[in-house]
Amino acid sequence: MMFSTVKPLPLNVKYHHGESATSLASRLARRNGVSSMAMFLSDFGIDYLNLTNGDQEDCARLASLADVDQAALHRHTPALVSPGWFRLGLEEIKFTAFGRTALKGCPQCLQDASNESDAGHFGLWQLTSIRTCGLHGCYLVPLPTSSGTRERFDVTRLTSGFSPPEPQIANDQDLLFEHYLRNRIEKGAGNTWLDRLPFHVAAQTCEAFGLLLTLGPKARRETVTPAQWAAAGTAGYGVLRHGPDAFREKLKEIQRAHPVDNTLYRTRYRVFFEWLRHRDDDPQFDVIRDLVREFIFRNFPISEGYIVLGQPCPEQYVHSLSTARSRYGMSGWKLARRLASMGLAERKTSGQGFVLTGYVPTEIINDIATDFDALLNATDAGRYLGVERFMMTKLTKPGLVEKYFDEKNASPMYHPRDLDGFLGKLRARVERPKAEDLLDIATASHHVRIPTERVVEIILRNRLPLYAPDPTTARFPDFGVSLSLLREVIDTDHAGTVHPTRAAKILGFNVRTIRGLMDTGVLTSCHVDELKSGRRRRYVCANSMERFSKSHISVVELATASGRLPGVEAVIQLDRGAQPLPLGPRANMIFRRSDVL
Repeated sequence: MMFSTVKPLPLNVKYHHGESATSLASRLARRNGVSSMAMFLSDFGIDYLNLTNGDQEDCARLASLADVDQAALHRHTPALVSPGWFRLGLEEIKFTAFGRTALKGCPQCLQDASNESDAGHFGLWQLTSIRTCGLHGCYLVPLPTSSGTRERFDVTRLTSGFSPPEPQIANDQDLLFEHYLRNRIEKGAGNTWLDRLPFHVAAQTCEAFGLLLTLGPKARRETVTPAQWAAAGTAGYGVLRHGPDAFREKLKEIQRAHPVDNTLYRTRYRVFFEWLRHRDDDPQFDVIRDLVREFIFRNFPISEGYIVLGQPCPEQYVHSLSTARSRYGMSGWKLARRLASMGLAERKTSGQGFVLTGYVPTEIINDIATDFDALLNATDAGRYLGVERFMMTKLTKPGLVEKYFDEKNASPMYHPRDLDGFLGKLRARVERPKAEDLLDIATASHHVRIPTERVVEIILRNRLPLYAPDPTTARFPDFGVSLSLLREVIDTDHAGTVHPTRAAKILGFNVRTIRGLMDTGVLTSCHVDELKSGRRRRYVCANSMERFSKSHISVVELATASGRLPGVEAVIQLDRGAQPLPLGPRANMIFRRSDVL
């Protein structure tokens, strides 16, 4: 609205870009010799309360008196648009983001002012999260307060006789967050997750979370300095700007930095959690509250029904040792030892007891509880495999049969699943009998004068064929092995390695290919001294053969799968751009599985 009848005052002041209407009115009053801003406004028919709330008509009338742009003055004055909400620039901001009862000012602006009506006060400075002067880069300081509500925004009256402290210049790297907030007000919010949060939610969450990051969980908000708040806001912004996943990961990082003990989330996140807990009267914080609550439910041993941030936990997602013992009534030492064998717990440095490396998912605890009901001692496990107890010990020692608890001093206990896994490896070697000199493994080991457990290792490592009347039900005594073949392989067997000729037979290649694979490092080789010949030869590492089978495939295998001839398959793969391993002439053609599948 234009006020053509309102003429500019003869005694005027220079308008500062970004200055609020109340600041301009206060300076005009002092310039024209009026003792208070309220009295000055009354003289010109401008409503004091309306102007403090950014009423457009009253701002326009004041702009006419000061001969300044009405739109600019209104844009930089917090304007009440609905109960509890103000518009400043291009943002609508909840009143909780403002500090309108305790104004801040720039000490450098006050020092530079040649008279009391020179220093302006900016609308941005009413925001609690704006802590520096954009012109001088120094931290704002609290201005004197007034007991009267009609003097609360009368800046020149508040600063009359006030000696500001020496300016404290802010570090540029601590102001990234403040630059973000200024940018939202001046240019509007963007489309990121943080931008879509209401201004007050984004501002306060960045600062509160940043306080945890910079000063730790025991920080006391009431003692934090403006410089510390600025650093905290930038730290929180540095995480939250990347979205909710980055927020969760930082929460997890904080959790991982502390040992698993009896203290829970309140200790780890205290200053942030307590702040968030007191935001329960503002539903616009639900997006933060829901995210934090869900994280706590899923990462700490919270029992079903326990209230966190106003909501009950729907189910317990993870357990500590104590909650698992209490919930399932299981033996604490058995649980700890099993978790240790799974890499989820470790012995305390004192040697007494265990400590978790992280809280354990309920699914794992459920599985362990079910496992405990099925565990077998060594005698019963021997019956399961069809062997005596002493043989169980022999098969267990080299790890052929896995113990449920892998600690040395733990009583040997076995799960049927692991026993079936051992039998499954033997059953996988069963073929049609092609030899007449078949003996069960124990008898064969007696003939070759090698311990039974080593014979089993040799059979599995060299993939020797076995025989059993019914592979689906065969137990350990039912498997037969060719004595002559066993002797032949033993002559060339060295623990952990396979003779190149045997490796070629196992993998289905010629020996030239095996040597090429060793030369190029695809298969790991090692030199061994043959007991029979006394010569030093290169053998193939058995573990590298397993890795090779998972990562590479021959053109013959590809052709078998596609139903094409190997030569045709080779041409097709080469036309597709797949490159075979460089193994030299007359070697089998081999591709990386990732290149052809």
